[in-house]
Amino acid sequence: MSKLRTGLFSLLAAAVISGCASSSKPTQEISHNTYEQSLLISRMHMGNLYKRSVSQQKIEPVTAWDLTREHLLLELDREDIRVTRELDWLAENPEHLTAVSHRALPYYHYILEQVIERSMPAEVALIPFIESGYNPFAVSPARAAGPWQFIPGTARNFGLESNWWYDGRRDIVASTDAALTYLTKLNDMFDGDWLLTFAAYNAGEGNVLRAIKRNNNANQPIDYWSLRLPGETMRYVPKLLATAKMIRDADSLGVELEAIPAEPYFTEIDTGGQLDLSQAAELAEIDLEELKRLNPGFNRWATAPEGPHRLLVPVEQADQFQSALVSLPAEQRVNYQHYTINSGDTLGAIARRYSTTVSALQQANKLNTTNIRVGQTLLVPADSTNIALKTTRSESG
Repeated sequence: MSKLRTGLFSLLAAAVISGCASSSKPTQEISHNTYEQSLLISRMHMGNLYKRSVSQQKIEPVTAWDLTREHLLLELDREDIRVTRELDWLAENPEHLTAVSHRALPYYHYILEQVIERSMPAEVALIPFIESGYNPFAVSPARAAGPWQFIPGTARNFGLESNWWYDGRRDIVASTDAALTYLTKLNDMFDGDWLLTFAAYNAGEGNVLRAIKRNNNANQPIDYWSLRLPGETMRYVPKLLATAKMIRDADSLGVELEAIPAEPYFTEIDTGGQLDLSQAAELAEIDLEELKRLNPGFNRWATAPEGPHRLLVPVEQADQFQSALVSLPAEQRVNYQHYTINSGDTLGAIARRYSTTVSALQQANKLNTTNIRVGQTLLVPADSTNIALKTTRSESG
């Protein structure tokens, strides 16, 4: 035991003994001076605690941009011709960041929160600024899609399903989870270097690893700025850093950003099965276009028969939607037409005619096989917005 600890225990013991010895004596009056001194010390102590609590009090961010600035972790003031070129372009085209931030309104806070929860720099949440302009419906010539611009192969590798009904690359929740998982993997691969991580996200890890190997063999530096990479990637990271710097300094630079609150825009509701999107919008009492904007992963007029069975709705409409959904009869979840089977019909041909799938027809009609017979009547899921335009073969025949 150290001398300091021994001394403390001795003082404590003396105090206890003294207290025990005096406990049998009548309580003595505290002198007026002693009382005043105690009161003064107490007030000073409370005052210091108050000052400390005020000085340490965390000011909650008002906007998502405030929250972004708190979590920007990369060097944004590097003097480099490539970054300067991108900064100049953004300064000359101020409407660009204004337009992209407007498109980001429904999605940005969610994505930023997911980034922060994974202890990533806020710059990661700006990747969709560069990849898609925060347009979840964006498609590139290389068939990359969604806000994070996943190509089909990478999407499959990270569990993003794509079929006739649904494309997970455009799903805000699913694609964000996949992108952040991918970026975490890349960041581990490059020993926590975020610039190399961003470069690999754009060009593929193979291209970056080969560039590092070339420089290493030539006894040259292997940081991002020293590598020779594809032209797009040479611009990609500077563009991301320039965007982050413009957002950081938006007030002083006069950049107008959409006022995105630092709070959730949407919440996720389990639909429990397939649901017509027009029906869902009506239940939630929101515009159909707003519902589609929040759920860009669904390709058709309804959610996918095999899932995912969830919809994103504005936070303020969540209770309304959930209550109305519980009260909705099962037979009203999807609109159906009646179709009488003719000679030569197959489930596949009927599904194509009515823009649905064989599995959806089987599910609607409780069919265990694809066998059908002439004269049999099928329930066919139909787009409620176009149902008046649909005609059946039995009617036209």
